[in-house]
Amino acid sequence: MGLTLDRGRYYFVKNVPNHLFGKVLGKSGKPVRQIRQALRTADLSVAKRKAFELEELKTTEWHLLGLGEKALAHEKYAAAKQMAESRGFDYVPSDVLLRRSFAENLPRMLAAAGTDEQPTPPEVSDAILGAVEVALPPLRAVLQEFIELTKTKHLRKSERQRHLWRLPRERAVANFETAVPGKAKTGIDRITREDALAFRAWWAERIATGETLAATANKDLGHLSQLVREWCELKGHARLANPFAKLRFDKGIDGTATRPPFSEKWVRERLLAPSALDGLNDEARDAFLVLINTGLRPSEVLSCPLEDFCLDGQIPFLRVAPNGRELKQRHTAREIPLLGVSFEAANRIVARGGVQRYWHKATSWSNVVNKYLRTNGLAETPAHTAYSLRHYVEDALLTAGIDDRVRADILGHKYKRPVYGTGGGLQLRLQALSRIAK
Repeated sequence: MGLTLDRGRYYFVKNVPNHLFGKVLGKSGKPVRQIRQALRTADLSVAKRKAFELEELKTTEWHLLGLGEKALAHEKYAAAKQMAESRGFDYVPSDVLLRRSFAENLPRMLAAAGTDEQPTPPEVSDAILGAVEVALPPLRAVLQEFIELTKTKHLRKSERQRHLWRLPRERAVANFETAVPGKAKTGIDRITREDALAFRAWWAERIATGETLAATANKDLGHLSQLVREWCELKGHARLANPFAKLRFDKGIDGTATRPPFSEKWVRERLLAPSALDGLNDEARDAFLVLINTGLRPSEVLSCPLEDFCLDGQIPFLRVAPNGRELKQRHTAREIPLLGVSFEAANRIVARGGVQRYWHKATSWSNVVNKYLRTNGLAETPAHTAYSLRHYVEDALLTAGIDDRVRADILGHKYKRPVYGTGGGLQLRLQALSRIAK
């Protein structure tokens, strides 16, 4: 942006970008290299304000001019919408404007016409008069906009958590583009229920052949439904029908809807058998053992800094806190006593300087441990995973008759009744876990 003073009056001056030369015309109707517009003031502060407004206006106008014929329909529409708004008008399609009165449309018509000194470029006139086809972005562009629109919701997440949040949504979009390639570049307003059903059928065929699980398909369907619904709400298209709504497969269709718990006998005789876990690397093995008497989530152990392994007090415990990542829920912050094999494993982790290899890498840890369990006959059934230890602890506490408030405090579950006091704190949790500890 430039300001120049000529005979006591200020002018706005801006060079035309090289890629727009030939498209920006002067008063003579010929291409210009620079525009110059009178600000009609001798006051510098007023001139700066007017120049700033003109700068924004020209930036938007030139963006519209620069799109060219190769631009996608939704890009042209978005630019036209922005251009109309920068001139003080909502974008209204021309067929709607034609149903309005002359008096209502007069300000638009005057703005679209411009003046003899400053004629309005045709692209800008089209934007003001609603002559650009209304077109919403395709699914992939919607996802990128949605990520940007919702980024404040993920400020507490670590960079890895943000990556893991984006990954399944990007995968769902990519799978849709593979299954229904004809709609990969189509605006979401042109994605029909039939397209969504074709995507569901694509998943159904893979489920039927045993290639994948219904639970995996449901994640894709759920992510796309949420994406379209929330983006439409944020962008003011709430009336647009959601083609992906209510398409999930029935729970349990492939027998894996609920992750099963390990049995107490299996934990005692197989998982804790001498040398059973010796094939795992030290950190993976010890993190696994910490879960056995605590019911902690793997991510809670693997994101725990050295100072939160509190092992020297009367009751050794592990503190679950955000530690650079977002907790699943606020109530999951807690302190969990360490006993038996879990206490011994925590001591070894501390002696090595804390979690290092799998720091904030619960998914990598799970992949390694689950593969080891399967290949060494330590998965009680094909559906059992390392996470099944959490369900084992929950079942064991229930069988031992532990109060539901105490169970909720140990497992980091939301307590459904009004919460008063501390629930007994560490001492009561220690007593509860002592009844099931190995």
